[in-house]
Amino acid sequence: MAYATVLSLNQILEQISNPCLEQHQTPLQDQQIKSLQEKLSFLLDFLDNYWQRRSEEVQCLEREIRDTAYEFEDIIESYISKNFGQEGFQERQMRYQTFCKNLEIIADEIDSIKTKAAKLKELWRATGLHQSQRTSLPTSPSRIAPSSNNAMFGFHNDLIQIMDRLTRDKPDLRIIPIIGMGGIGKTTLAKNVYDHQQIALHFDRRAWVSISQEYREREVLLNLLDSMKQLSAEMRQEKSTEKLKEYLYKSLKGRRYLVVLDDVWNSEAYDALRNIFPDDGIGSRIMLTTRLLSAVDSQSSPHHMQFLNETDSWNLLLQKVFGEDCCPLELEEVGKEIAGNCKGLPLSLVVMGGHLSKANRTKYHWEYVAENVRSIVTATDANSLEILSLSYDYLPHHLKACFLYMGVFPEDDEILVSKLIKLWAAEGFLKPVSGKTLEEVAEEYLGDLISRNLILIRYKSSSGKIRACGIHDLLRDLCLRKAQDEKFFHVIGKDVKIFAEGIKYSRRICINPDIFHKELSNCDNSNVNLFMEFMQLVRSIFCYGFASEIYESGYGNFFPLLRVLDLAKGKVDGFPIGEIKLVHSRYLAFSFDGKISIPKTLPVFLWYLQTLIVDCKEVHLPEEIWRMPQLRHLLFGMCYLPCPTKSPIDGENFVLGNLLTLSKVSSSSCTKEVFERVPNLKKLGILTELLEMTPFSLDNLPRLENLKIRNEYKRVSIPMNFTFPPNIKKLTLDGCRIPWKHMTIVGSMPNLEVLKLLHNAFEGPVWEPTEGEFCKLKYLLLHDIDLAQWRADNTHFPRLDCLVLMECFKLEEIPCSFGDMLTLEIIVLDDAIPSAVTSSEKIKEEQKDWGNDSFHVSVLDVFHFSRLLGEDPETEIIAKFLSNDDTLQLEATTQFCEILSYVSSMEEVLSGVVPRLFEFLDRDDYPQLQCETALCLTIISNCSSDNINALIDHGAVPILVSLLSSPNEYLCEQVGVVFSWCFDFITSVRYQLTQVVIYLISIT
Repeated sequence: MAYATVLSLNQILEQISNPCLEQHQTPLQDQQIKSLQEKLSFLLDFLDNYWQRRSEEVQCLEREIRDTAYEFEDIIESYISKNFGQEGFQERQMRYQTFCKNLEIIADEIDSIKTKAAKLKELWRATGLHQSQRTSLPTSPSRIAPSSNNAMFGFHNDLIQIMDRLTRDKPDLRIIPIIGMGGIGKTTLAKNVYDHQQIALHFDRRAWVSISQEYREREVLLNLLDSMKQLSAEMRQEKSTEKLKEYLYKSLKGRRYLVVLDDVWNSEAYDALRNIFPDDGIGSRIMLTTRLLSAVDSQSSPHHMQFLNETDSWNLLLQKVFGEDCCPLELEEVGKEIAGNCKGLPLSLVVMGGHLSKANRTKYHWEYVAENVRSIVTATDANSLEILSLSYDYLPHHLKACFLYMGVFPEDDEILVSKLIKLWAAEGFLKPVSGKTLEEVAEEYLGDLISRNLILIRYKSSSGKIRACGIHDLLRDLCLRKAQDEKFFHVIGKDVKIFAEGIKYSRRICINPDIFHKELSNCDNSNVNLFMEFMQLVRSIFCYGFASEIYESGYGNFFPLLRVLDLAKGKVDGFPIGEIKLVHSRYLAFSFDGKISIPKTLPVFLWYLQTLIVDCKEVHLPEEIWRMPQLRHLLFGMCYLPCPTKSPIDGENFVLGNLLTLSKVSSSSCTKEVFERVPNLKKLGILTELLEMTPFSLDNLPRLENLKIRNEYKRVSIPMNFTFPPNIKKLTLDGCRIPWKHMTIVGSMPNLEVLKLLHNAFEGPVWEPTEGEFCKLKYLLLHDIDLAQWRADNTHFPRLDCLVLMECFKLEEIPCSFGDMLTLEIIVLDDAIPSAVTSSEKIKEEQKDWGNDSFHVSVLDVFHFSRLLGEDPETEIIAKFLSNDDTLQLEATTQFCEILSYVSSMEEVLSGVVPRLFEFLDRDDYPQLQCETALCLTIISNCSSDNINALIDHGAVPILVSLLSSPNEYLCEQVGVVFSWCFDFITSVRYQLTQVVIYLISIT
């Protein structure tokens, strides 16, 4: 945490150097501030350049840097907080003297740390050691892959796909990376492939070496030769790595070989070995396993490992606990719960299986285990936590705080990326980069953490950006442990009490307010005072529950140094800073029932505020809002923003130059005078009102990219006598009732990529676009639009790739010329009339005639499907089903298999999903998807005869027959099961028909 703390301290020094902020000043002089900033910049560069060094000496220095920076932050911010209090001259003088004395001590400590860092740099430079001790898993002397006969539950399809890529008839040397988070089974998969008989017969020579975090070239070369049984006594004594490379090259030359580089942490290893792998055009392969996408050559196509589904998780746990024996019936239900709580991570399942195999096989104990899976996994096998810790230890310093921060969110939470980025910025984790906003820097950090398989993508937006992310439970547990070690944050919940050891050092607190209030109520005054003393230094509070509990007894007054106060998931009875001076606050979020007026003291006490989120019906902002230049994001249920020219702030012309988001604002506030003072706004949400149907201005917003206009009173049309800003990429219009003739205004927007028209946004029976419009539009959604005739052709939407039509009950057909639109990939229809569905099928046939095999149509009852899943269909399984991304298609099929096990009636869903499954079944180029689809069809056909009938009606039999001769044994097996059930069903129906005919003949 040293890096994040120093970065935050540097930002504080930058802020207090502003002479305009009189009450935010300290006794520090400009020259002192400049000198301190130079020293801190030196330490940041030191940490940046030497982040890979993991010696004990370096780690001790990092802790010293962190603690000193924490202490300096406390001194500065505590002094500023007291500037806003009431104190006499003598008290102020004493405070001044204390500050100067503490400053002198801290300055000496910083000088001492800088000297130590400079000596280390000089030592490393003098010795020429560019690689130092790094944290890595212990390595055995040989590091040769042992034979593996581990059961491959859930990875059978991966095995088939990897083997296919290894043996496919491509003569040139190919690299096949296997990527996934720690513990997901990359090495196990690679070992099973490596030891497979077919692979052993296919390749003349096979070699295996584990690289780990430190690349030792000589050891790697010796291990590669040893694994091929080519290592002689002479080679063992050879000191020259160039000679060893020559031996290795000659051993591989002219032979078809397979080399496995296991546990690769950067591209250094392969780059160093690249020239010793001959490419003789005879089908040689290099397979590598890694957690990091950055370690993979950009030209290679990685194989991404997925988490196990519930069925495979249970089977793996069964095998580890009982071997070939059966699970007692009374343990089966709780056993499946334990397997599910491992969240598909093989590492957790294997460790848990080992524990259960030795523990009491009683229902009582297994129920205890089900509730404590994570703690048991880490307690049972310390190596499992170490495996995951490697990913954290190998993070560059600028990413460590961002990763640990994922632990402040509740377990299994879908974390909105927009919120996460705002919080990172408010905490001071982001290092400013010239030419980029903090939000853009944060997106790069997030992308890096995702590529390292530490953060999971939950779903994406219509524009393709990541909308929500998450983290695996075991990684979250790692975050909690590391955060406590680093004094980073502390969680107060049912298992962690408010007086737990270490809480007094934590900078951030996650609170369950019910527990918080209950525990404080049961404590005597001395303990309460002690706890509140600890809270004096807290910088962030995350409250999950009814937030008013925090303020009931005035507890909120004990957090004077808060930067982040997130009460968004709980209600408050009033604005929480009415009497509390949160002068360091950067992020404030809360919910409130009804209407609220923000106090006029806002800029005085919240000068540094970046994000204000108020979830309530109506918010009235004060004129003083224009005095807050640090504001970046304002989000409300609806707000009234006063016009600055009419405010009592005379003689001042403030501009909110950092404001990027304003949503949702009343249309009455959308004036020229308002918008010209937010010139860098990127996202704007407008709510129109019944009494304010006069035109509003969208001028002076040259950087606006995302605009949403919602008409609260849908019986009244919004006037369209205004133009849209030129750089809008995403436009959402809801209930606006605009005549179609005005669509030319939207169509002429030069950069529009996403258009969503909701609830009669445009009205009238006919839409006839004009040629030359929508030149960049990629995504079009029409939801609840009364359109009947759409007179368009392929030239009107030259780049459209996704068309979604929901509840357009009057639309007769989709324009037939869309069949010639080669950019189109998806058409989704929900609640469409039969003629519209028929037109979509015709378009599909035309697209296939043009060779666009990736194009597909999906007809879904989205409401029913979403109700079954309990999720937003646009953002979850449906979006994955309709995607052209192979990984997402596989995820969707796997998830669909899971819901089939507990959904009794799927009639409404099958009509839309089965055709897509048959498309997947035809993917000979993707055996993994084929096999998962076959399993899905097996489950469907096993549910009911109605489901079998649905498969037959959709043309299952010919497709199944064609796949019975597939070389893929698993695929043949699953297809055979489905085919037999279909055949039995047809036979049964024929028999019943025969009996009916015989009966009819007998009675005539």
